[in-house]
Amino acid sequence: MDNPTRPLDREFLTSGEAAPGLPVFCLERWQSTLENSAKYLLSESGVEPPAAEMLIQLGVDLDVRSAVLGYGWTLGEPGLRESVASVYYRGLVDSEQVIITTGSAEANLLSVISLVAPGDRVIFDMPNYMQIHGLLRMRGARILEAWRKREHGWKLDPGLYAELLRREKPRAVFITNPNNPTGSVAGHKALSEIAAEAARAGSILVFDELYRGLEHSTEPAPTILEPALEHGAHSISVSGLSKVYGLPGLRIGWAAATSRRLRDRLWMVKDYTTISPPKPSENIARQILEKGVWTKLAERGRRIVLSNLEILEDLTTRFRTAKLWRPDAGAYALVETTVGDTLSFAYKLYQTHSILVNPGECFKLPGTIRLGLGHENRESFKKSVALTLNFLESFTG
Repeated sequence: MDNPTRPLDREFLTSGEAAPGLPVFCLERWQSTLENSAKYLLSESGVEPPAAEMLIQLGVDLDVRSAVLGYGWTLGEPGLRESVASVYYRGLVDSEQVIITTGSAEANLLSVISLVAPGDRVIFDMPNYMQIHGLLRMRGARILEAWRKREHGWKLDPGLYAELLRREKPRAVFITNPNNPTGSVAGHKALSEIAAEAARAGSILVFDELYRGLEHSTEPAPTILEPALEHGAHSISVSGLSKVYGLPGLRIGWAAATSRRLRDRLWMVKDYTTISPPKPSENIARQILEKGVWTKLAERGRRIVLSNLEILEDLTTRFRTAKLWRPDAGAYALVETTVGDTLSFAYKLYQTHSILVNPGECFKLPGTIRLGLGHENRESFKKSVALTLNFLESFTG
């Protein structure tokens, strides 16, 4: 599929297997095979990375000549764990409740493997980035999909979760907040209701909070750790430096748990995966948190995203075939279309204009596309979105 002249292999993307019991990861396979040959990338969900020179100007020492390139701490470098706990989570947890991972994707993997056994009931937030969903299927979990509703603006429904928690007593609950692909943010009240019910049910809450910090208003998205600790619920918060701060190349993510015992369960599984994070990346990440650079990068990301969102809002109002669901957070937006087969549309767009967007089929949302808002070049962004919407207007399938 990495050649524009090849036909689209729909069955492989949407129902194939990457390994026995493990479904093809539609979104990542779509991006991995096409992004390096596309001219315009509207598929990225994070902020465009800053130049190294910008980090240096902000006080980050990128000189690695004296670095020792050996194994580091398998839990993560102690100074970085302390920074994650005290700076990012503002003291809600201590460093002994934090584990550093090779990207947040590894933290998600560790959470599923360490917490879920075959046959366990789990609640899964939908629509969603489907990494955890695929891993749960491989583990043989009984997945209860909790769908957000269009008519409610894709908002998280705490009442639905309370009902499922009471009735099903699931092993774990997996939620993405801010949500991907809708950009909807659940506030403290909703999370508190879910945490209280999870505590009563004995269920573990696992929240992917990777886009927390890139809210489009001044109201910050809460972390699940605060209401979980208030109500005595077991919980894990997953995050990292990739999306909001534009630093995916560092491959630094983390998980913070409400107890050291819960954190240690992830740690034992990590012995089977990457063992330890890259030491040079940990050094840079620690500086970014300790020196306050992370807040400046978040401000940069917000400026870029809000500027592009303004362009997208203006352009979508001109086309009858596109409806923008305005996100509350994140570096992406969900656009509803009049096309039923958005996978075919997205592939034809790539073949015709060398523009890559993410088809809704990869989120179990056919008829939609997800567009990235993290491009620093406004004119390039505007051109690629205009081409996409014009092509959508003329597309007949």
